[in-house]
Amino acid sequence: MNKTKNRSIKGIVFSVVFTMTALSAAPVMAGTPAAPKAVAAANTMVWQTATGKCYHSRNNCGKTNPKNAKQITLEQAKAKGLKKCSKCW
Repeated sequence: MNKTKNRSIKGIVFSVVFTMTALSAAPVMAGTPAAPKAVAAANTMVWQTATGKCYHSRNNCGKTNPKNAKQITLEQAKAKGLKKCSKCW
């Protein structure tokens, strides 16, 4: 068989196997219910700085001092009136 045809056949086989794998996983992923937003907010941890007015996804965002940042839940941050940091979110 010609090398070009051999490469072409391998590419087609790979594409078919890849597509079949992706399609077989799709129903499982589609059937998984999303977590309610209240549960997600209660479980998501964010960083609150000592003086800031927003919450961060990481403790070293911009001029944030990681030594003075503490982790709180997203729900607590919103209850305190903190806003989402536009730089790290």
